Amino acid sequence: MSDGLKIGFIPASRGFFSQELAVKMRGLTIVSMERAGLSPVVPGPELTANGLVESHEDAMKAAKLFREQQVLGVVVGAVNFGNEVPAAEAAIGGAHGGPIFLFGCQEEGKLTPTADRRDAFCGLLSIATALRRRGAKYVFPKVANTFPDDPAFIKELGDFGAVCRVARGVRGAVYGQFGPRPREFETCVFNEASLLRSFGIKVIPLPLSEIFGLAQKLDDQARIKKTMEELKKTASAGGIDKAALVKLARLEIVLRDKIAELSMTGVAIQCWTSIQTDYGVTPCVIMGRLDEDGIPAACEVDIHGTLSMHLLALAAGRASALADWNNRHYKRKNVFSAWHCGVFPPSFTKKKGVMSYHKIVADTVGAENAAGTVELETDPGPVTLARVTESADGAWKLLICEGDVVKAEGSTFGGNAWVEVKDLDVLYGALLRDFPHHTAIVPGHVGRILETAAYFLGMEPVMPLGLMKD
Repeated sequence: MSDGLKIGFIPASRGFFSQELAVKMRGLTIVSMERAGLSPVVPGPELTANGLVESHEDAMKAAKLFREQQVLGVVVGAVNFGNEVPAAEAAIGGAHGGPIFLFGCQEEGKLTPTADRRDAFCGLLSIATALRRRGAKYVFPKVANTFPDDPAFIKELGDFGAVCRVARGVRGAVYGQFGPRPREFETCVFNEASLLRSFGIKVIPLPLSEIFGLAQKLDDQARIKKTMEELKKTASAGGIDKAALVKLARLEIVLRDKIAELSMTGVAIQCWTSIQTDYGVTPCVIMGRLDEDGIPAACEVDIHGTLSMHLLALAAGRASALADWNNRHYKRKNVFSAWHCGVFPPSFTKKKGVMSYHKIVADTVGAENAAGTVELETDPGPVTLARVTESADGAWKLLICEGDVVKAEGSTFGGNAWVEVKDLDVLYGALLRDFPHHTAIVPGHVGRILETAAYFLGMEPVMPLGLMKD
């Protein structure tokens, strides 16, 4: 999940304590970080004595190394008692606003008056105090004093890598806003300045007319043909005729070109009804393909939905989607339909989806102008749902809910997942209190990663059902 992420490691040492034991734990931690899928960046013996961080000079060297290597976060390990001020200086200077993870190393045997000892159980408290006094945010494992090769600790290191990916991936993101929100959907309003101020997220608005004009004028026949073939690999053409496929291919090419040109990390699109009446397709299949390629694409110009999808995709390391909290199952009390018109990414199922037309807007614009949705039923398995909202007082909240996709009676058009949770009434009450009708959804349980990332991003995690057991 965290393969290749550069994470700094500070082996915090104090010279009064055994350097041999400290070096041993330094080596074990590096191996464990690699086993967790991380790429550790750590001072070597050529940079600091024994590759440890003990003095102010060591801290400055380590912080510079981390900045040069552009680490996403920093792990501070008290490999013996540690020296709190250099450890804190190196972490804050090297993390450069990124997450910090703190742990200490356990003793290997019983204490005796003559045995070498670490005393990290005590020293770690001093390092934590130094971080707090400098206003730094940090987290630590469930067992904060441990052996670095413990499997539970290695898993937590991997989760921390995912947290770093989320926190750094969201800050400074660029979202494309293609068209205004649907007139009737005040639920999708957002504060552009607040996103920029809170997370450094820039929103770039573009008119649909510009996109349609570029798509209609596009004359790269080889690229159009190639994109049509890729669309058919994503989902069976079904009842979609060639003319609609050509329009979809042209639209996808133009959208991808704009995304690349403006360095967008996510998009939100006005998917009805201008796109049907003025261009003649529905963009769902394109949006699902963008999701699959790591570019969250939200329906109905829901920029907060894009942010929610982005958070989930970064946490899980895979494509997410946007869905409605759509319908409670008619028999099963805690099962509901997480549904949207046909925008789920292909990896949500092992089966191949089928392209169709938008059953709802077709009654208004005609089926011939509404082609481009994908009929897809999500495979059973664990799932996480998440939703960002900004309160009237400017506070940011992140709903986090874990559940399971299950087989259930009933079917619908578009993309669907029957999701079972612990208590749907409690969840629904939390939605009514704070959240709108859209949610991001991703396969896998990543709630704990989201909860920690929310802390570093300055969001309040809202978990009405708690989290599933690991």
